[in-house]
Amino acid sequence: MLTDILYYIFIALYIYSVYLAFRLVFGENREAIRTLGWMIVLLFIPVLGLVIYTVFGQAMRQNKRILKLSIRSEKINEVTPDERKAVFATISDDMHNVGVENIGNVTNLIRLLYGSGKSLVYQSNDIRILSEPKTTFDSLFKDLESAKDHIHIEFYIISNDSTGNRLREILVRKAKEGVRVRVIYDYWGSTIDKKYRKSLKDAGVRVHSFFPPKFPFILRHVNYRNHRKIVVIDGKIGYTGGVNIADRYLLGNNFGLWRDPMARFEGAAVHGLQETVLGDWYFIDHMKHQKARYFPEPTVFADRHNFVQIADCGPDTPYKTILQGVSYLITTAQKYVYIQTPYFMPPVELENALKTSALRGVDVRILLPEVSDASMAQSCSASYIETMLEAGVKIYWYKGGFLHSKAIVADDYISTVGTSNMDFRSYEQNFEVNAFVYDRNTATLLRDNFIKDLGSSEQIDLEKWRGRSSVSKMKESFSRLFSPAM
Repeated sequence: MLTDILYYIFIALYIYSVYLAFRLVFGENREAIRTLGWMIVLLFIPVLGLVIYTVFGQAMRQNKRILKLSIRSEKINEVTPDERKAVFATISDDMHNVGVENIGNVTNLIRLLYGSGKSLVYQSNDIRILSEPKTTFDSLFKDLESAKDHIHIEFYIISNDSTGNRLREILVRKAKEGVRVRVIYDYWGSTIDKKYRKSLKDAGVRVHSFFPPKFPFILRHVNYRNHRKIVVIDGKIGYTGGVNIADRYLLGNNFGLWRDPMARFEGAAVHGLQETVLGDWYFIDHMKHQKARYFPEPTVFADRHNFVQIADCGPDTPYKTILQGVSYLITTAQKYVYIQTPYFMPPVELENALKTSALRGVDVRILLPEVSDASMAQSCSASYIETMLEAGVKIYWYKGGFLHSKAIVADDYISTVGTSNMDFRSYEQNFEVNAFVYDRNTATLLRDNFIKDLGSSEQIDLEKWRGRSSVSKMKESFSRLFSPAM
């Protein structure tokens, strides 16, 4: 009797898998190769394939309910077409004044980010790239201590360790002083416990996890994580980059010290970070928090000839804004593109952009960690290396610890620092944010940091790489099958 019941349950689940497979083909209009991959999973791995698809395969962009929770279509600083035209005239004039080459492609990138993600352009900001973990945390904690009105924080990882507890102590103290404090942490990424959260809430801090599991759809949104790292203080100071709140940056772990830049902004660009944070709060509690206190008149640093766009995107946005911006940046580079990323599993459009630029003579270099916190992702990354080297892309293993940096710089003027890795998960599944910076000083600093890191790296030789073992190649090819889920 029990056997019969299990048999009918299996048949029912398999029929449902077939239904999902047909829905993929006729309902969602995904890329053909992605559709074929999920059809194979659903049809040839009964039951388990259904679980895998439930966790990793559902296209959140098809979910209109989720899209309606987004506030990103209601930008506070929306501008008219005439105002945008005036802004672009100012941008072009300023770029001429500082001798920027290829102005047309730069302004087209700015237009692309606005058209795709409503990313406004913020001029004359104070920009600091914090390259060392100690410098980052010293600066961040000092700025938090100086807060007078509000603190808005969101991190993928807040760890219950000495660094995490130092943050907690500051936030508790500021909340008791009357500062309004909000904290968003990713449910699956962070390790803070009930006691940690209670101490914050008891002090008056509003603290929420992002996408916690809810019965009965416990697994439905597990794959969509908030990978953003943003801090906004009084609407005047903002941070973003790859650093999480964890001891591994200051003390290291089994992989050594973690290498990761963070960008600190003062000026109008902070408003862009603020909009992203408040948009995420709207996503959580469905309430708008667009109050004037969160957008004070920005300081204008008249001697800083720079422009910044804050590009946020995720499975709740209609376009893959960061992927589009990075692909265009690489495709239009004239001299060089230097890339640091901990995971290298590029979608096909980005893969083609890298190869195309290298083939036309652009100096394309990618710095990857020799050791990784995710062995399967490391194997998958390795599967892309040979064809990249054949196209002329130069790839290096970083040996000075764990390279967690997410930074790109091109042609001594354009750069981006943020939270997105160069992989499917960041560009298609995670909630991410990147600052696109148009500034010679920032680009020069990131370029020099890249060259410095090459001193702790080893360039991968194509012939030696081809000679790696058959077992390694098989492992890489197998891991690559799961690249959309990593």
